[in-house]
Amino acid sequence: MAISGIEWASKIPFGGVYTAVEDDNTANKASIDTGKADAVGCIVQIIRAGVVVGADAKVSQAAGVIAVEDGSTYKVTAADVINWIVF
Repeated sequence: MAISGIEWASKIPFGGVYTAVEDDNTANKASIDTGKADAVGCIVQIIRAGVVVGADAKVSQAAGVIAVEDGSTYKVTAADVINWIVF
């Protein structure tokens, strides 16, 4: 796929930081609206108490919303810091 004209600007990665809240813990899911509805992929890093966690977190992205859900050992917890990038 070739990118021409100004179209390249919509393909620039965009990122941010989200801190999970108690409602995320209760729902077993953190939903992060990135504001980039045309995103085609994402990368997340989850930090808890200064340590990278979430090796088996269930992560998905659709229409610019990243969902970070409980895995078999990872559980969404209030105060988890989720660094994210969409592209």
